[in-house]
Parts: sequence; structure tokens; C-alpha cells
Amino acid sequence: MNGAQDWPDRVGDWFDDVRVAETLSTMSAEVVAGIAVAAIVVALHPVTWRIVGYPVTIVHELGHVLAALTAGFRLRGVTVNGDMSGATNFSSHSALGTLWTMWWGYPAPSAVGLALIWAAANGWARLALGVLVVCLAFVFLLSRSWHTVGVVLLTGATFGLVGWYGSAAACTAVVFAFAWLLNVGGVRGLGAVLKSHTSRRGIQSSDAYMMSRQSAVPGGVWLFTFALAIGACAWFGVTMVLDALA
Repeated sequence: MNGAQDWPDRVGDWFDDVRVAETLSTMSAEVVAGIAVAAIVVALHPVTWRIVGYPVTIVHELGHVLAALTAGFRLRGVTVNGDMSGATNFSSHSALGTLWTMWWGYPAPSAVGLALIWAAANGWARLALGVLVVCLAFVFLLSRSWHTVGVVLLTGATFGLVGWYGSAAACTAVVFAFAWLLNVGGVRGLGAVLKSHTSRRGIQSSDAYMMSRQSAVPGGVWLFTFALAIGACAWFGVTMVLDALA
């Protein structure tokens, strides 16, 4: 009986142990701005993007994976290719569920980026790294190529090592930097799919195009919803950072 009564306290103690004291509000504005600018530059530079772009693709596919699970679909595998494209294969049994699953790819990096900014601002950076590792472990089980296995393992190992051995400041810095990498990656992904629709090259692999084929809604409308979600995440992310520094 006492054990049953004590478990809420034990859970509370665990969260107290996981929560870090170093947050965006305890860092100087110069350090916070430096981390954000460094992450944005790395995400924008074509050379570094060829390396750091893979985790963004993983999060894109993770958006499809989680959406498919909520729709009750059976997952068949995830692939991340060398050109940073990806694919999530699932068995569909409803048109609405298919649209829901396909929609969550492009907004996923920005949505996760917003969540990570919140975690960095509120002391949950180490917990966020743990959640990322668990999600990556799930994607690892769904991996259908050696390249996918490699990038997922490397990304998961990096987050795991920082979360386990890193200081509070290191955890917060890594989570905050990854948040901006995802935000920029979300914008880059949107730009790439807009380009494919305007040039009509590679449009068949576009989520918006495939969604238009599954519904009576034109691809341009789906692209607008992507842009709206990505823009909203960026706006709230910046607002959250400014509030933390105020």
C-alpha cells in the first residue's frame, strides 16, 4: 500500500532529477543568439547542409510515422536516401487517414523544432534528448536500408551521449541548436517542394501532389497549409525565445 501511495512522489522526484537548471532565460542573450545564428548558418550553408540535413529528413519521416500510427495504419518501413529524400511505407485503409499521414511530413521538423525551443526554455532539454532517442530507436526498427540505419544510429548516439554525459548547459545548447536546424530545415523543405511544383520536375514524389490525387483539393492548397503551419511554428518559436530573454 505504501509503495502505491509513494509512486507519485517517485515520479515527481524523477522529473526533478531530469529537469536541468540551465535554460534560455539563465543564459546570456549573446550566447542564445550565438547558438541560434550558428545553427542557422550551418543549416543554410550547402556544404554543412549535406551532413546536418539528414536528421531533418528523419524528423520529416517521423512525422509520417507518428501520424500513421494515430490513424491506425500498419507501418512497413522507413528509408532515408543519400540525396536526403525519404519515404515512409504504410498500409492504408482510409482516405482521410492517408491524407492525415501524408500531411504531417513537411510540418513535422518545424513542429518538433517549436517543441524543442519550449523544452530549452523550460528546463526539459535532457528529457527532450531522451524522447528524441526513443523516437530514433523506433525509426531504427523500421529502417529499410543500411544508409537509413547509419544516419539514424549516428543521430541517436549523438543525442544519447549528450543527454547522458552532457552538462545542463550542453543539453540546453544542443537542443536549442537542433531546434533551429529543424526550423530552417522545415523552410528549406517547403522551398524545395514549392520549386518542384512550379518547375513540374519531380512533382510526382511531392506529398502535396499525392494528396491532391487522393482528394479533390488542389496541391496548391495543401502547400499553403504546409506554409501556414511552418510559418506559425517559426513565429511562436521566436516569440518564445524573446519571452525567455525578457
